[in-house]
Amino acid sequence: MFHQFFHWFFHELTPWVTSLAQAHPIWCFPIAFVVAFSESFVGVSFIIPGTFLLITLGAVIGASHISVIPAWAGAVIGSVLGDWISYWIGFHYHHQILHIWPFRNYENHLEKGLHFFHRFGTWAIFLGRFLGPFRATVPLVAGMSELEFWPFQIANTASALLWAFALLTPVGAAVRHLMPS
Repeated sequence: MFHQFFHWFFHELTPWVTSLAQAHPIWCFPIAFVVAFSESFVGVSFIIPGTFLLITLGAVIGASHISVIPAWAGAVIGSVLGDWISYWIGFHYHHQILHIWPFRNYENHLEKGLHFFHRFGTWAIFLGRFLGPFRATVPLVAGMSELEFWPFQIANTASALLWAFALLTPVGAAVRHLMPS
């Protein structure tokens, strides 16, 4: 099943997204939004390789010589929203989450995220954005641990601004440099 998914993803979906972004640059915003949301929303992030897609989108933007701003804005908003909803789920359901599908299948991930959060506190929200295994679980466990909303949201937004820039811009700039118009 996973083999078929990855085959479909790399051989059909990725080229389609790439050609869509090249043909219609305005679509970079919703593409980046959906990808970043799926990468940041707990449960979905284990399935969708959003980091790879955002780096690829950055390369497409660089090769197409279009502005990175719409994709960057979409990635920021999508990742902030994905983390915020994950936080809300954790805040609302607390430790009952461990008994709810699909979360009960990832108890080990949640436990590691909880350890990471207790070690670094609010900084875990910022740092976790850049560490794949913690990207979606730390906001959930921050909510489970009843972290106050505004410290969470400040770390969430600040990390999303930098994360989206770091994924989209370097590869895009390199490709733009290698492929002058």
